[in-house]
Formats: sequence, C-alpha cells, structure tokens
Amino acid sequence: MITLLREVLGIVFQVWSFLLLAWVILSWIPSIPRYHPVVQTVERLVEPTIRPFRRLLPGLGPIDVSPLIAIAVYQMVWLVLDRMLAEAAGGFY
Repeated sequence: MITLLREVLGIVFQVWSFLLLAWVILSWIPSIPRYHPVVQTVERLVEPTIRPFRRLLPGLGPIDVSPLIAIAVYQMVWLVLDRMLAEAAGGFY
C-alpha cells in the first residue's frame, strides 16, 4: 500500500513539474493567446502552487523567480516524503 502511495505521489510530482515547465515556457511566448483553454488549464493547475512563493519574494522587474524557488522547495519536500514512505514500507533507500 505504501509502495503504491509512493508511486502515485511520484507521478503527481512529475506531472506537476512538467506542467510548471510548460507554464514557464508558455509565459515566454507572447504570441500564444492567454485565453486558449490549454493555457488557462495549465495556469489554473500551476498558479496556486506558485502564488505563495510570489508573495514572499520581492519583484525583480520582469523576471519571476518564483517557479524556480517553488520547484526547489517542492523537490526537497518530495525527497523527504519519499524517504519517509520508503522507510515506512520497510525498504532501504
């Protein structure tokens, strides 16, 4: 059961990481309409996870470093959580 939970959470983290990367790339391309359903869906999924970091960080003009900070923090959280789940499953990491 814990192994399944680890796998599911790992997939969720990978999908979120991919969506975050897509969101960043989409923000760099001004010719893509922001009202497109795909763009809006990606933004709805990613923006709530980025917002807390954006509030904490001072603005650096046109450069938004909150996605970079978010991915680093969430990666660390995932590594700790994964290790805890691996130990709870009785496996060695």
